[in-house]
Amino acid sequence: MNLLHTGQDLRRLNELAAILLKYGFADMLRRLGLAPMIEHAGRLLRSGLDPRFLHMGSAERLRHAMEEMGPTFVKLGQVLATRVDLFSPEWIEQFERLQDRARPVSFASLTATVEAALGRPLDQVFASVDEHPLGVASIGQVHAAVTRSGDRVVIKVRKPGIEAKIQSDLRLLDQLAKLASDNSQELRRYRPVELVREFHRSLTRELDFTIEARNAERIRQSVKSLRWVMIPKVHTRLSSATLQVQQRLNGTPARDLARLDALGVDRPLVARRGAMVAWKMALEDGFFHADPHPGNVLILSNNRIGLLDFGMVGKLTDGRREQIVQLVRAIITRESEHAAAVLTGWSDGQPLNFDQLVADVEDVVSRYYGLPLAELDLPALLGDITALIRNHGLILPSDIALLIKALITLEGFGRLLNPRFDLIREAEPLMHRLLRQRYGPKRLVRSLGLRALDVVDRLYAPPPPSPLASGRADGGVDPRHLERLVSRLERGQYRQIQTLLVCASMITGALMLAGRVPPTIWDLSVPGVLVLLACGLWSTWLLWIARRHLREWE
Repeated sequence: MNLLHTGQDLRRLNELAAILLKYGFADMLRRLGLAPMIEHAGRLLRSGLDPRFLHMGSAERLRHAMEEMGPTFVKLGQVLATRVDLFSPEWIEQFERLQDRARPVSFASLTATVEAALGRPLDQVFASVDEHPLGVASIGQVHAAVTRSGDRVVIKVRKPGIEAKIQSDLRLLDQLAKLASDNSQELRRYRPVELVREFHRSLTRELDFTIEARNAERIRQSVKSLRWVMIPKVHTRLSSATLQVQQRLNGTPARDLARLDALGVDRPLVARRGAMVAWKMALEDGFFHADPHPGNVLILSNNRIGLLDFGMVGKLTDGRREQIVQLVRAIITRESEHAAAVLTGWSDGQPLNFDQLVADVEDVVSRYYGLPLAELDLPALLGDITALIRNHGLILPSDIALLIKALITLEGFGRLLNPRFDLIREAEPLMHRLLRQRYGPKRLVRSLGLRALDVVDRLYAPPPPSPLASGRADGGVDPRHLERLVSRLERGQYRQIQTLLVCASMITGALMLAGRVPPTIWDLSVPGVLVLLACGLWSTWLLWIARRHLREWE
């Protein structure tokens, strides 16, 4: 295994090993099989834990170590904070506290990057740029500016040299994950290779600012019906992979409660609106802001909300959203086996004891059975479900894990603004609408139509190969008689399929009448009446055909 790609990787490996030693993780290096390599490089694994950290638990020490390791590992910890299915609440809490401790760099050192991205001198595009940064992160730095046309914007610049640094760390992480999986059964249960692969993909996307711009535009279009939500518009002609120029919103950070109160902001209303837009993005649109903490939210005039930073987003397919609705319904109606079946579908083929899973799901469901949606304690419910998943060794799909983390973050944000905030209560209208759509007449008619098409497809499918095709039969039976019998059986099967189609069409017509599908006459659905009349004629014809063939058999 080629662990050391370059001399720079060797130096970086020794630097990381020294930090792990400092925080008492020498045993981890031994389990990874790195002790001989590190000792050969001059880093002896004989030092004990620094006395300053004796009072800290393993999770807290790892958090400090990752902060000292730099931006790649801070980002890794932030991704691990979404894996509530793999780590206990103690570890999740420490991962959530990871903060970028990046120092600002002078704007002069960023000018070359900005001008290279723009393809022209800075002063030809911007009338002014504030050299004091609005925000500093490990990957980029944000400055306020005004364009030559007078637009107030913010520019986000990728720091020079950061990509090479991150790529070096990612190479090391790829190899370390393989070592962990090969050499340590305890570390293998955290699926390090899959986690690092997911992190590699996430961080590579975050390095490309054009992806974040597309995310922002997609969400801006999906929530444009909500007039009280503002998504900064990206100036795409000025933006690139290393530079993003976007509209500057004039608002108050959501965490500045004193200023919000001084401005007369209706905090409970803002919290409800934040929940409404989050639920709409996740359950209705399937594309959501995955990091809705207060630092990414501005409160604008008239209790409007401005959402920032779309580097981390989640995507839910129609099938996944369907599973979420099924799981919520199963919990509310106490269908433990159905809820366990949904969780099993998320297990990625891992072996499990289904009967025990059903019993454990029943224990969780019994705590919430009979409660209306508005009375569900969402954080407690999610905590119970993730604990159950961890206990059975199941692995949540990354999109579901990201959604759960986003919901927990959003619940905390809502309670910051309003201590009585209830996230699930705000989801109740949307959840009822989704359930009505799932079990409503239109959805049922569409499903019956699809089933009917499946039946027709089977009818037109070629028959399976038969030994009768050779024109021979054993046992002295005349092949011509067999062919006649087969022909009769095929016609009978054809009539059975027609009967199924008639029944499906009759149900469809009845639902159209019940739902008053337009156009209507005398409060009756014209399409529904026509479908039922056609079914009557069709069924009469089938009965006549059946009677005729019965006479042939007499």
